Amino acid sequence: MFNLLSIYNNFQRLFILLLLLMINATPLYAADTVTIMIEGVKGRLLNNVRAYLSLEQQKEHPRLSAIRVKRLHQQAPEEIKKALQPFGYYQVEVTTATLTSTLPENAKNNVWKAHYVIKLGQPTIIHHLTVKIEGVGEQDEKFRQLLTQFPIKIGAVFDSTQYEKSKQQLQIIAAERGYFDAQLRQHQVRVDSENHQADIRLIFDTGSRYRFGKVHFQQETFVEPLLQRFLTFQPGDFYSTKELFTFKNALAESGYFNNVDIETRYADATDDRQVPIEVKLDLRPASRYSFAIGYGTDTGARGSLGWERRRINRYGHIFKAEAQLSEIRTSAVARYLIPFGHQPLDYLTLTTLYKDETTQTRSSEILSMAVSQSYSRHWFNLPPFREVIGIEYRDERYSIGSDQGHAKLLMPSIDWSYTQVDDYLYPLHGHKIQWLARGALDSIGSNASFIQTHLNATVIRQFGQKGRIIARGEIGYTEIALTNGEFNELPPSIRFFAGGDRSVRGYDYETLGPRNVEGQNIGGRNLLVGSLEYEHRIIEKWSVATFIDVGNAFNGLSESLKQGAGLGLRWQSPVGLIRVDLAAALSEPGYPLRLHLTIGPDL
Repeated sequence: MFNLLSIYNNFQRLFILLLLLMINATPLYAADTVTIMIEGVKGRLLNNVRAYLSLEQQKEHPRLSAIRVKRLHQQAPEEIKKALQPFGYYQVEVTTATLTSTLPENAKNNVWKAHYVIKLGQPTIIHHLTVKIEGVGEQDEKFRQLLTQFPIKIGAVFDSTQYEKSKQQLQIIAAERGYFDAQLRQHQVRVDSENHQADIRLIFDTGSRYRFGKVHFQQETFVEPLLQRFLTFQPGDFYSTKELFTFKNALAESGYFNNVDIETRYADATDDRQVPIEVKLDLRPASRYSFAIGYGTDTGARGSLGWERRRINRYGHIFKAEAQLSEIRTSAVARYLIPFGHQPLDYLTLTTLYKDETTQTRSSEILSMAVSQSYSRHWFNLPPFREVIGIEYRDERYSIGSDQGHAKLLMPSIDWSYTQVDDYLYPLHGHKIQWLARGALDSIGSNASFIQTHLNATVIRQFGQKGRIIARGEIGYTEIALTNGEFNELPPSIRFFAGGDRSVRGYDYETLGPRNVEGQNIGGRNLLVGSLEYEHRIIEKWSVATFIDVGNAFNGLSESLKQGAGLGLRWQSPVGLIRVDLAAALSEPGYPLRLHLTIGPDL
């Protein structure tokens, strides 16, 4: 027994030793190395030659030997010629193809140098080109547009990559526009290498164009009319992947669904070529909770709590509630949204608001109730914009300057807004425009009269590779004389103020505006603010900025525009864009400095 155990142990040791030797065998072998020099071509031609060369692909092989290097070198001229044919060069000559080797001192492997000199010769030119669209698609504007801008043209050098791209574009348009039976009936390239000419013939038969069929939603939560609101097409319309993607995005952005999967059932097309659409919907959780904390020099420390009930019933009603608390403001708002209208984002909204705010210039307590209807508008050839028409009853107790009051306003309003942006977190190209008009009459549910309009605009454009230019403007106007109103009857929430993080930097929040005889800021009927900023990225997520702001709130021409300018630092943090600005109040003696800190998107 002892001898058997001893033999087993010795065998085990021998097995482990052999295994270690096998594992380390490869590094003990010294492979040859190869350096390849290619002359006569560059750019994508050179890249393709290197991709075709077997010697290039195997030059770092761990067991590269002299025999293999020589064999691969002999293949190189033919591989080079084949690599250049797709670019129209069929008379290529490899005028030099040399292979030399050296054995450095104390080295165990050869160092090979392969050198190839290429003479391209005369390129092959497209002599004759026939591209024809047959079938229903012959009259399709998209195919006609492609033909006028076809990637390959008579007189150009024949490039097989462009030729393949042209065929793919025909197939892509057909698939996008519902020509599901389309096929390339002819696709020929005849190369006359002696005369350096190529003749191309493409006959593309689109067949018939299919249409959208019935849309079936796989869900039991919502009523069918609610989901039909998201359709961007109707059964019987011509099929279009663009419309299908728009439909999918509308469902995804509704807030109801976590995932949207759309299947075009080509195999189930009807005799009149209508294709059924199957929609699978994965619901989001019914409730969503939110919590946020932050800081801004205008508001001080702040926090918020939110709750959203994404679906109250089968009709898609939504309830949202949010409470906010900061050093200057306490607020709570509740909204009840009812899908109403033909567009996905058209809602009838019932809103209740409570807000208690105290700043350096004023204090107010507001209780508000409002009804509004939002629409997606498409007028003439203008880009789509949002329209909100509503009416609000506002009860506001306030003190401003040495005055106190209690305003009761029944205000109809209309709000138009348009936003276009390439990236909401950090846009390089975008703009936002918002216009508001509202008013009240003391003879109709109010104790004050006015008509007011307010316009905001922000434009962002990329400047160079690392810069952004941000321009911002704000105009407000209040008419009182036409309504026989009095300015001192207007509560602070209706008056205009300037100064602060997003107004004229260098001045405290809402400290700019007309003053009473006691020197207290009481706000103005009108507002004018402009800002220009240049931001330059220094490293990946960090930027520096310089800016100038001009503006004021005023009643007449006696108030001058105040100016502020300074430098800033920007950080694209995980929680959003953080801005730190040091601004000087240029219109004040001594140019006092103020630090501004804000968190949030540019638009």
